[in-house]
Amino acid sequence: MKNFFCLICLGLSAALSAAETAGGSAVACVGKIVPGARIAALAAPSLGGSQPIVETLNIRRGSFVNEGDVVAVLRGAARAKAALARAESALAAARANADMKILQQENFAADLEGSFAQNQKILDEKDPPRREREEINYEQESLARKIAQAKSMVPLLKRAQELAVAEAAAAADEARAAYAEYEVRAPITGEVVESNVVPGEAVGMEGICEIADTSSMYAEAEVYVSDISRVSVGDPAEIFSDALEGKKFLGKVVQISSYVKSNRLFSSDPSDYSNLKVVVAKIKLDSPGSFRNLIGSQVSVRILVKKQ
Repeated sequence: MKNFFCLICLGLSAALSAAETAGGSAVACVGKIVPGARIAALAAPSLGGSQPIVETLNIRRGSFVNEGDVVAVLRGAARAKAALARAESALAAARANADMKILQQENFAADLEGSFAQNQKILDEKDPPRREREEINYEQESLARKIAQAKSMVPLLKRAQELAVAEAAAAADEARAAYAEYEVRAPITGEVVESNVVPGEAVGMEGICEIADTSSMYAEAEVYVSDISRVSVGDPAEIFSDALEGKKFLGKVVQISSYVKSNRLFSSDPSDYSNLKVVVAKIKLDSPGSFRNLIGSQVSVRILVKKQ
């Protein structure tokens, strides 16, 4: 198998070198397709210290998700949802009760004011006998005290009801946050490149899934140290993939690594090529949609350089 990989390497290098000679000044190398951004592992929260178990899985490898989509629902979500429903019902009742009590108090004060105005009208317009006038005046004094007391109770009642509603709202927020922990949502818009669990399984260290932002795709090309001085940011590049029937795709160098490493492509044992030093040139692909299902795959790259 090792010799087979070596033959592939030699054959590809020869083919690329021939292409360079025929096509002008170019640096031939191999690369790997990577997404623009990647979530290494979409983890699940620890619920009460216990290992979370997936109850419902809404994705699979290759699924496209939008930021905020529910990727998975954890076991216990139904119980948390019921608790949230009770808390929200209690909040609605607290708000309705507060409005009713305040309205009742305001109506009570208004009724007292109505009685006071009616008595005053009798005093002003009918000129009742002295004894009746004295009785009405006594009642007016009592009504005035009751009106003042009733009105003074309105802001106190409002404050008390506001506190009751605030407590119910806090309880609802807590229940809502608790329920939200059972729904694992996508942190970015992108494609599911790995799904690590099935319903009924506990979520391990690898997390639920891996999501990649495939709106932009790149080829990380391993350029030999002897060639890297010829490569510049902005150089156009041609990318070829056997998975895409050898069609030519275009891109542009957007970043050149600042450190040297041993090449790792075309070998299951990196030590076989430890003497071949490379620098990674990152190439942004012009047609990201063509490579969304090829993340991690190897491609052939020709960087069309200006330097000789």
